[in-house]
Amino acid sequence: MIVLQADNRRLTSASKYTFLNTNYASGISTLSVLNVTDSDFSVGVPVLLGDIGSEEAEIVYILSVDAIANTIHLTSATLFAHPESTRVTVLPYDQIRFFWTATTTFDLSNPLTGYIPLQVSDWFTQYSDDSNSTGYGWYCFYNSLTANLSQPSNYIPYAGFDQSTTEDLLNDFFSMLSNKELRLVTREDALSWASEGYSRMRNKLNLTNIEYTASAVLPLNIVAGVYEYDLPDDFDHLVAILQWTNLLGTYPPSPWPNNFIKADIEFIPLTRAFSYKGSYQRYYIRGFKIGFVPTPRASGTYYYMYLPKAARLSSNTDNIILPNNGVYIIKDWMLYRAYSKFMNPIANTYYKTFNDGLNDMITAAVKRDANLDTFGIIREANV
Repeated sequence: MIVLQADNRRLTSASKYTFLNTNYASGISTLSVLNVTDSDFSVGVPVLLGDIGSEEAEIVYILSVDAIANTIHLTSATLFAHPESTRVTVLPYDQIRFFWTATTTFDLSNPLTGYIPLQVSDWFTQYSDDSNSTGYGWYCFYNSLTANLSQPSNYIPYAGFDQSTTEDLLNDFFSMLSNKELRLVTREDALSWASEGYSRMRNKLNLTNIEYTASAVLPLNIVAGVYEYDLPDDFDHLVAILQWTNLLGTYPPSPWPNNFIKADIEFIPLTRAFSYKGSYQRYYIRGFKIGFVPTPRASGTYYYMYLPKAARLSSNTDNIILPNNGVYIIKDWMLYRAYSKFMNPIANTYYKTFNDGLNDMITAAVKRDANLDTFGIIREANV
């Protein structure tokens, strides 16, 4: 049996809300609130009373609104008591539907359920799939008033998420927080902090060891008379760029063919590039462009490698590429950010733990390199 989970908390991250003016027992169909002048509080709209994950949270529906008296009339009576200052939030969706596919391509024609109510008394709305043991699960949120269906979620592999994926990292992070703290941290917060920690780690790793983050060898098509070319959107640093001298008159079968002689193109600062009078090819970097001086006279293909920027983590299936299980260190950065938000001094402990773990990871990554810098006389100098 596979249990699929949909995170309910994301539904309230950008929603309009107000607060109850007084204490209410259960069985009430008229609510006095601070303000309902916003047009989002309109007839038929689903409204959440309370916070996602609290036992008394429930979804109600607006029958009518009195903007002068600041009261909301409901289509049915409330199930639970709600104290003064309970949050009243307009929901973009009030139902959910789960799906199944055999591949990672979403398909609306394979629903596992009908449109079912959100389980707002829990962080997640869950569904147990007893029919499938392999494949991928999905879910879409649904608004029963407007019949709007949300974009499909990221796929949920029945085989489980890899340990190096964002989903595994988020689960570890959220498991470290108390129920009270969980109410203050959204999934968007967690993804933002994870991306920030990942970027910091990749940037520092690149200073000492580039093997984990360097791109594959890529071709750069050179056109005669054109001196500047676009680099990839995620470009950060150039590792190397080469041009080839063909010895056999055949097109190279691979980026590093034996029948070609490679020639490194040396770097020239941008401040000197356009005053350069030499005949040997030089390259410069200007933003997301690479330029060559002197201007190439013939068309051809150069080959280059670069260090990409750390991708922003946005999907639960994003892979986090770091050596020596470095993904776990990101969690310390996320906890540092979370406890800084809570203004809890324990944040400094997690900041130190993050930096200690990062330094240990980098030390291990550098030791893996079998070709560390050495000093001596090259063989060609011995005559």
